[in-house]
Amino acid sequence: MQGGSGFFPPVQYSPVWLVVGVVILAVVVGWYVFVLLLTRRRPSPVDLVAPVPGLTVSVRDAYLNRINEVSWRYSHGSLGFSDAHHELSALVRGFAAEARGIRAQYMTLDDLRSTPHADLAATIEALYPGAFSGGTTGSIDDATARARTLVSTWN
Repeated sequence: MQGGSGFFPPVQYSPVWLVVGVVILAVVVGWYVFVLLLTRRRPSPVDLVAPVPGLTVSVRDAYLNRINEVSWRYSHGSLGFSDAHHELSALVRGFAAEARGIRAQYMTLDDLRSTPHADLAATIEALYPGAFSGGTTGSIDDATARARTLVSTWN
């Protein structure tokens, strides 16, 4: 051997390997966090606000007037059959949100059925065929009467 005593200094590794190791470790940890967040149980929908005793007449009257307006617009031809049902459904959901704090605008029919508000779920379910059937099954008078009943009797 040339030039020496036979001892060689330690081999220096490139700093790139440290960066690659840290990135791989971060990806593995990120994957576990992603999987844990993706598979956790979702909380069930709950009422955000306690029922309001003595609901103000102005909110109830405002929604009854809006329901009457949908009926009037349909009877005068400026609103189609399914559009009227969609608007009535939106009004009923909006009233539930304002009156009780229920996030009904964002809930599916199954979500509404799982709440203690069976009358709200039944009204929304009754409006579905007219809104989604594409035909004219049912009548607007029945739909508006059902919406008016819910808004009038909601406590």
